[in-house]
Amino acid sequence: MTDTVDSTLSVSDWKDRIRPHLDRSMQDVSDAITNAAPIQSWMHQASFDAAEGLGQMHAMQAEAMGHMRMLNDLEDSFPALIQAVDELTEGFGALDIHWRPLTPNFSRVKVTFDRDYTVSAFMTLADQTADEAGAILDVLRSTLPKGDPFPNRPHSVTALVVHRSVPLGVRLHDRLVENNRTVDVTLLPEKAKPVENLPFHVAPRAIADYFAAETGQPTT
Repeated sequence: MTDTVDSTLSVSDWKDRIRPHLDRSMQDVSDAITNAAPIQSWMHQASFDAAEGLGQMHAMQAEAMGHMRMLNDLEDSFPALIQAVDELTEGFGALDIHWRPLTPNFSRVKVTFDRDYTVSAFMTLADQTADEAGAILDVLRSTLPKGDPFPNRPHSVTALVVHRSVPLGVRLHDRLVENNRTVDVTLLPEKAKPVENLPFHVAPRAIADYFAAETGQPTT
């Protein structure tokens, strides 16, 4: 995608940059935002300004203060980006910065979620059906590493799935068991214990039933 060279991008522009990556890789979302020309132009000066006057502080305190300055300036400078992220993630995502004061060129803007687990992808469930949930699981499965996992260290990937403003963490484990690869699913409800070790073919119905119970809408 060709970067827009204006100092700002519209909400629609930011959505076009972010949307293709959101359901597959938050790392790619970070790349799409960070590599945008307006962000690159802003990053150098903002990083310099954030570090100014912090030399006399303790290193950890200075880094925390600089990070806060950077984040505040990002939010002030790019309201359209803030709005785009909020709308695309239905209010669950927020911008953050991985600020590297000694190597500002390696600082990154990223989208984070207030969860106690790392979100690798964000997905919305349009209809609470097993078929729709199965399609989401297939997309998530396609993001797992292609190489065989180690016997005692499965590949894993976790998405935050939202339907009707209800969130559900969905984690896949790709295991190697007696030289056979098998994928099972863990559901991470917001206010309940995880539901672990669901067979992949069973999980779509479990996801649909969970959202049905939470929203009071019947499944089909």
